[in-house]
Amino acid sequence: MSNDQSGIHGHVSWVLTDENGVVKAQGETDNLVTDTGDQYYAARAAQIQGSALTITAIATGTTAVVTTSAAHGLSVGDAVTIAGVTPSGYNGKWAVTAVGSSTTFSIYVGTALGAGTAFGTATGLSVSLASGMKLGQGSTAVAKSGAGAALVTYLSGSQQAFDATYPTAVDTAGSGSKVTYKVTYAAGTATTASAITEAVIVNENILANATTAAANTISRVLLTGIGSKGASDTLTITWSHTLLGA
Repeated sequence: MSNDQSGIHGHVSWVLTDENGVVKAQGETDNLVTDTGDQYYAARAAQIQGSALTITAIATGTTAVVTTSAAHGLSVGDAVTIAGVTPSGYNGKWAVTAVGSSTTFSIYVGTALGAGTAFGTATGLSVSLASGMKLGQGSTAVAKSGAGAALVTYLSGSQQAFDATYPTAVDTAGSGSKVTYKVTYAAGTATTASAITEAVIVNENILANATTAAANTISRVLLTGIGSKGASDTLTITWSHTLLGA
């Protein structure tokens, strides 16, 4: 069993099927979460806030769209604290209901509060919520940090949010809490003639169709036996992290 020093056991399974549901490849392996992954579970459990970002605009409505001067790193469901805004009704702690881009997010305020006349700050959690998976075609050995914890050889178009209802969390009868992530790459998605050899769970804006640095990679795993993914193939990756506790 592969447990890191923070007492987290990672396990990944995958299956590639054709258009008729026939299995073409499958496998499973243990993996270690990255240093960022360790920080992710600890910081979010403690609700540790990050740095305040400057707000440059708020589009009024029952759902308000907030624009920040720099990338906010927020995901749907994250808590964000807004301060120093006029009208003052925008100030307080809100849940992010949508992410439009790296610098815009939405909050449900219930009643349109009107256009802002002064803008303050938005402060989210120090480590962003896990947002989805990406695939790659590299072979660098997996490591807790550095190149082995990043996705450098990225498969374009493979950024994918988690399947509906995922992630899930359950108590495994005294053996720790198990968090499960799942992504289904449907036919026509992440199609490649070259072998898919790696996957990562990321906590950056999943709209980013690009490589992912170690600072935004919660887990990374090398995959064997998948080969290419045809236009009619479906690839399903299920990834679990068991927090073993003391």
